Amino acid sequence: MKPIHEIEPWEAVSKKVYWDRDVELDKWREMVARGHRSYLPNAVAAMDVIEFIHFYGAKRFVEDWPELRESLSAAATQRARTYDMAWSRLVGGGWNLLPTKDFHDMPKRRKQFLLRAASAPGKSIYELAKDLDMQYRRAHEHAQRLIDEGKLRDKEVVEGGHRKRKLYPCTF
Repeated sequence: MKPIHEIEPWEAVSKKVYWDRDVELDKWREMVARGHRSYLPNAVAAMDVIEFIHFYGAKRFVEDWPELRESLSAAATQRARTYDMAWSRLVGGGWNLLPTKDFHDMPKRRKQFLLRAASAPGKSIYELAKDLDMQYRRAHEHAQRLIDEGKLRDKEVVEGGHRKRKLYPCTF
């Protein structure tokens, strides 16, 4: 990945993606935001992640990526994994949080629970509840819901004679 100070100007980056076509930056942002069938996959295939985020805007990328990812073709999704990791890092969940279409619609405390579990893999429900100052019962409900939705996975272990459910993010 290029350091931010080494990002080429839009005119050079757009030529790398769209060859000889002059694509205005505002038009590119608009077409990518719509999930356009050529603008989005071509950008994902040819641009470095840092270039894409720089020109699209980090805040907008965090908001839009889960839905944009859904509109990519199967061929483009392989390259999209690096974008997934960048999105995960920007939302604060470490490197292994899957972008899901409903992420921004989750209840605030469930999202906090998911982010904490993703940034601290292998913690028990009890430990996460304690970290978040949350009742164990409520934490258990969040964990079970996130497991059922495929956003977390659990592993039952016995430590010090106590059964614990350790949580891990579902990764790529």
